[in-house]
Amino acid sequence: MKKIIGFLKDYLRNELKPWFLFSILIFMAGYVFIEYHYNCTNWLELQYHDTITDIVIQYLIFLFPFTVGYLLYSSFYNDWGLWHKPLFWFLLLFAPLVFSLRSFINYFSNEIYSQLPTGRTAFFYYRCTAVVIRDLVIVLPVLVYWWVMDKNKMPFYGFTLKNYDTKPYLVMLGIMIPLVVLASYQSDFLHQYPKGFHLDPLSMDNKGDQKYFFIYELFYGFDFIFIEYFFRGFLLLAFYRHFGWGCILPMACFYVAIHFGKPLGETISSFFGGTILGILAIRTGSVAGGIIVHLGVAWLMEFTALLHKIL
Repeated sequence: MKKIIGFLKDYLRNELKPWFLFSILIFMAGYVFIEYHYNCTNWLELQYHDTITDIVIQYLIFLFPFTVGYLLYSSFYNDWGLWHKPLFWFLLLFAPLVFSLRSFINYFSNEIYSQLPTGRTAFFYYRCTAVVIRDLVIVLPVLVYWWVMDKNKMPFYGFTLKNYDTKPYLVMLGIMIPLVVLASYQSDFLHQYPKGFHLDPLSMDNKGDQKYFFIYELFYGFDFIFIEYFFRGFLLLAFYRHFGWGCILPMACFYVAIHFGKPLGETISSFFGGTILGILAIRTGSVAGGIIVHLGVAWLMEFTALLHKIL
């Protein structure tokens, strides 16, 4: 744990300018406030309700904070050279596009579901397979980029155990337990979780259906492995090689945007959690610890919410 604390202190002392952090926090506070106060995303999707427009909206929601993060970095570090690099522009536009296509799979899979044979378990199978398909949408284009650009320079964006130590991440996960338990008493938390309860027409009150909840949780966890790989792997390790430490906070801004629609506390905490895991991913070159923390927190949220439902 001392090693991890040392990594964080080193970043704060030697790499991060306080006014850069302050400007990012002010910008993201405003961005989150506008989204949650005015419910902008849902309003736009209701105004322009077709699949292509929905994807464009998602793309802009992700691209905007990601771009502003890099603009603020360039302003405070006087580093405008990256804006003259074609590779930077490609990655800046490419990364939100990939994640937007993941959202497209969610919309497209709803059309597939409508064509499935009727039955009590149809929606369950749809939800499980949709998780796998949308994660493959993330993996495949990034895999192609890695194969062309970085194959001979690094493992597949953090998929290595070379500098990895499990114990500190378990301590971090332990620190999160009381925070998750406190969050579980919030009404918006219990409205959102557990995800496994939203498998209609299956009912978790039916003992015969309860096995589906636990099977779905395995697929649900699979989702977080690839989110961690995308944000702390690709968005950091691919960018860091070219642009240095400036990539961490723009990644955190992007990461916050994917939480829109979730409980406000979860969205806010994602900035700080994403930043900490990002620092560690760059220092270790591995996303294994981040996967443990992210997956552990996700399952903690599911099962604390489940206990509330049961009790």
